[in-house]
Amino acid sequence: MNTFINHALLTLSLHKGLALLVSAFITSAAVFCVAAAAAMGLRHRSARSRSAVWRLGVVALLIVGAWRLMPDLTPPVAVMEWQVDVTPALQLETTVVELPLFELPEKSAWEKIADGFDRWAVCFWLGMAALWFCLRVVGVLLGLRALSRRCSAASRMMQKIGSEAGLPDGTAYRLASELTSPMLTGWRKPVIWLPAESASWDESRLSAVLRHEAAHWQRGDWLWQWLSQAVLCLWWWQPLAWLARKQLRIETEHAADDLAVSDAEHAPEYARTLVEIAAGLPSRMKSGLGVTMFGNDGVKQRVQALIKTNRWRGRIGMGALSVLAVVVVLLAVLAATKVEFVPQQPVYRSTAKLVSGIKLEANDSLSWQEQMQDFYGTIIETLESSQMQHRAAERVRVLNPKLADHKVEIHASQNKGSGLIQVMGTGDDAKYTHVYLDALLDEFIAFRQSVREQAQGKVLKTFLEETVKKRKMMEDKMEALEVFQRENNLTAVTNGNDKAAQLLGTLQLQREQVRTEILDLELAETDISAFYQSLGRTSERHLSEMDQIYLKTQAEIFVLQNDRDYLLKSHKADHPEVVAIDEKIARAKHLIESVSQQIQQGLQAGILSLKRKVDILDKKIEEERAVALDLGSKIANHDKLKTQADTAREAYQKVSERLEQLAAMPVNQSDYVTIMERASPATAQTTSSMLPIWKLWTPEKKAEKQMDVKKARTAQATVK
Repeated sequence: MNTFINHALLTLSLHKGLALLVSAFITSAAVFCVAAAAAMGLRHRSARSRSAVWRLGVVALLIVGAWRLMPDLTPPVAVMEWQVDVTPALQLETTVVELPLFELPEKSAWEKIADGFDRWAVCFWLGMAALWFCLRVVGVLLGLRALSRRCSAASRMMQKIGSEAGLPDGTAYRLASELTSPMLTGWRKPVIWLPAESASWDESRLSAVLRHEAAHWQRGDWLWQWLSQAVLCLWWWQPLAWLARKQLRIETEHAADDLAVSDAEHAPEYARTLVEIAAGLPSRMKSGLGVTMFGNDGVKQRVQALIKTNRWRGRIGMGALSVLAVVVVLLAVLAATKVEFVPQQPVYRSTAKLVSGIKLEANDSLSWQEQMQDFYGTIIETLESSQMQHRAAERVRVLNPKLADHKVEIHASQNKGSGLIQVMGTGDDAKYTHVYLDALLDEFIAFRQSVREQAQGKVLKTFLEETVKKRKMMEDKMEALEVFQRENNLTAVTNGNDKAAQLLGTLQLQREQVRTEILDLELAETDISAFYQSLGRTSERHLSEMDQIYLKTQAEIFVLQNDRDYLLKSHKADHPEVVAIDEKIARAKHLIESVSQQIQQGLQAGILSLKRKVDILDKKIEEERAVALDLGSKIANHDKLKTQADTAREAYQKVSERLEQLAAMPVNQSDYVTIMERASPATAQTTSSMLPIWKLWTPEKKAEKQMDVKKARTAQATVK
């Protein structure tokens, strides 16, 4: 069984046209299965949701067909590959090709038929689809034209009932004796076709029929019928496409019935009308001109669905919407996935072995194990490095200029508990893989030898360079420190910085004292009386002539006020003595006011003078601060240069000591790596699997594809 499947897959991988048909059949069958499963899951829901599922299935079939027939214009998003193993055939091909006078056998009749079908499969598919679609269009147009010639206009009552049923204005109503079932046609405006005997129907029957046709128009079933017809013409050879179209038409009629029934009370009456009209119709009818009310062999199921209670009738719930969303995703994945039958690339493997070891002097067993792991890990990483593989490829080009380049993957591993390292090369060409692995081993041994020769001298050279570098850095730092010390007297700079700091403190103290005096004068200017009261309690301030006059006059007013108070005890206020004292008090107060004005002017002049003094002190403080900052920056720069010089001297001393230790250090370790077994002849590795591989599509080079197909065809011919 597996041999037959492998042979079939190999045949499909060699015949592009046949593979295209099989790929299209598998994808379309998967689309039908998804739609059928979703419709089955929604069997207890509304017919509207089930018809939506089949509509999605029809659209997916159309997209799949268009996508498969135009692979160059619209590449797929994902690919489901069956990788066909052709390695045994290729091995036979290699053996036979080396024989002299080799000729491919003549193709059999079956192979010639298969090749011809492979070349003309797509053209035959499209030709039949286009022919059938044209015949359907011509047949519909001729049929409608014949009906138009032999039809008659409907009555106004029928037009009125149609408007009440929901048909748009401008709807044409036609009676035709050839019709046995009501029918809807029209692109932009609907045309209702009724049998001739519908003229004798009662109003309830006409209303039911026209509500049904109005439901078809509102749902756009006329356009969906033509779309399904186009899909059927495209998939004329796929029986599941016929079944999908049939299911779509059945669910379309059920959905139109649900939309025509306004509520549950009208359902029995509508079902009775369906039975009465269907009773006079023939058992089998053709309905290719438009969307007919009957002719899909499902009147019994429609009546049962109408009588049955269904709370989802005419609407789609959240559960059905979720199912539709899942269906959309699945159909999109199927439509975007292309099934391919690809010849599996041959894989050849060659192996080699290295033996390695290392001698270490270590007292700590843990340190010894870590060093061993580092040693073997370094060998493995070196073998697998891109630089080593590049050197091997260059060696192959030089030694074998006629050998074409191929990609070879290298994998190295250590055998557990031993010093053997197994190196494995995997590639798509047997000879190149074998030669490449040998070249890799030679390049690795040469690299190890060069490293061993250069290791000791390179380390010593590195330390010498580092010592020179550290010495140069120390000399530069010392020179910078000496230049700074020559240009700046550090003692003078330090003393100057101290004096500048002291002078700056003195000036700031003087400025604060002057500001305090300004505040006292401003307070005195605000309230002279309070100022002289406080002045009387202290003797720090020297009294001026105006100060003495103010204080003397203030004392006289106090004495006169006491005399007046005493006289008022025995005399009235208009007594001559009291009046005389009042005049003296008034003259004294007038004098106080005059003196106060003079004092205020003097205070204002003193405040201005003190503020000018503060400005002078501010300038001096800024000058001294700049001097102090300059001197401080020089001191900080000196400390920085001195620290850098000391650090550079210490670094130089450490490097010098390390260099002396390295020169005196004996060699205390040795290691070796040699080739135990050179590369073995490359052997083919086969991996068989009957399951396809799904992956995202990536562009491939056309030349590589052609080369794969050419190899597979030659292999097939060789086997035969």
